Amino acid sequence: MGSHTEVVEEGAVRMRRRRLLAGAGAAAGAAIGAALLAPVVSLGPAFDLAALARTPWRRGRRLVDEAGAPIPAAAVRPDEFLTAFPEGADPEEIGSPVILVRLDPARLRLPAARRTWAPEGIVGYSKICTHAGCAIALYRAPLFEPAEQPPGLVCPCHYSTFDPATGGTVVFGPAGRALPQLPIRIDRQGNLRAGGTFSGPVGPSWWGVRRGRATS
Repeated sequence: MGSHTEVVEEGAVRMRRRRLLAGAGAAAGAAIGAALLAPVVSLGPAFDLAALARTPWRRGRRLVDEAGAPIPAAAVRPDEFLTAFPEGADPEEIGSPVILVRLDPARLRLPAARRTWAPEGIVGYSKICTHAGCAIALYRAPLFEPAEQPPGLVCPCHYSTFDPATGGTVVFGPAGRALPQLPIRIDRQGNLRAGGTFSGPVGPSWWGVRRGRATS
């Protein structure tokens, strides 16, 4: 009888141990799963690619400076760049900031469908680098001829460089696609307006924005 009781008690102990081990294993699995999921969740918009495609730009919207003042075409001078925003929109939105530069119209090599996007040689591109989402903050503008390198928009984080004369194509660095270009118009008052939205989705390529087109 005693022997039988010991066997039963021993079996109960083993069952409790198995449950504890199973519970610990499940908890560990949940923790590992959460750890693996965290980086994916941190991407946020990757699960809603449509949100990345939407921008505040639309045909006729004026380009303004940080103070909200309209930007005249004359304010965009050669060898300099300006940052512009869509009038009345949130300047902090990822699709808002645009870089403006003025190039010699004779040197523009834009895609055929964008021939009218750069009046007086003024081109506009998203300020968000397509590599890791940093801000384009430098403009390489050769001052003397012959120039070894063409003008370039440069991201100082990883040195991706984009050619504004050819549609924002990548000429150096890790970026995997061109900067989205914004069509520019000049109104009767001489101020700059958008001719539509960007040529493609704004943001880094690891967000999955290679797919689809930008929408206003």
